[in-house]
Amino acid sequence: MDSQEEKRRHTRVPYHSPIQFIVLSSENAEFQRIEASGEIVDASSSGIGVLTCFPLVPGHVVEWDDKHQKGKLHIALVKWSMPQEDRYRAGLMII
Repeated sequence: MDSQEEKRRHTRVPYHSPIQFIVLSSENAEFQRIEASGEIVDASSSGIGVLTCFPLVPGHVVEWDDKHQKGKLHIALVKWSMPQEDRYRAGLMII
């Protein structure tokens, strides 16, 4: 994970909050919207780190509602993901 940290433009700081999100993916020419949940573990102005049971993979698009601003939607691109015990740790770049 050190290589991802070195590539970041903005320093991430610890941030712990549950997150409910939608994963948008296109597999086998079929578009899918999958509801999932997890925990935000760190954040910066350009991205977040999450832990989730859903197997996120680079290229997935994730969207979630802002819990502080009603009606505001966040969209992010999964940049990297790796298994971590029984979950997945992933880095999302806000787009």
